Amino acid sequence: MEHLDRRASRPIHDLTLGGLDYLLVVPGMAFGVYVMPLTLAAIGLWLGWKVAVVGIAASITTVAITDPLKLYFSRQRPAPLEATRRVRIRKLVNNPSFPSGDSAQAALIAILIWAHCGVEDWRRHLWLALVPACMFARVYFGAHWIGDTIAGAAIGACVMLVYRALFASFVA
Repeated sequence: MEHLDRRASRPIHDLTLGGLDYLLVVPGMAFGVYVMPLTLAAIGLWLGWKVAVVGIAASITTVAITDPLKLYFSRQRPAPLEATRRVRIRKLVNNPSFPSGDSAQAALIAILIWAHCGVEDWRRHLWLALVPACMFARVYFGAHWIGDTIAGAAIGACVMLVYRALFASFVA
């Protein structure tokens, strides 16, 4: 499995997108531990405090799941990339790689906004694009393997779906 993951991640690690690196920083860092409180605060201002409270609780739960799994699996992050990056996100991370906490947080935020954005047509589904954008950015910057991001996104989505079911009447 690890061989397949490395093989699937290599083409993304070898990409060079030049100036697009600056654009990829947003999904690559918006769901990290330092920016996530600001993301949740913005959601609270936009969608209301109840939605933000459920998001905060889901976010804490996700960290409580992903962090122990990181320690248990102790998977090494990719080696520093040979491809040039204009922004060096990889230097900011040094904990174990599996699962991706950023991808988990991106999935829960995407589902949270998707469920409460107040739009009921096709535009609502655009919020779900946050997840693959984050996943791609994390692999592109060499912070993760593809499998890390898939597992992280699955964890975040599951946690948010459970919180959505448990607290639907609270948020309504």
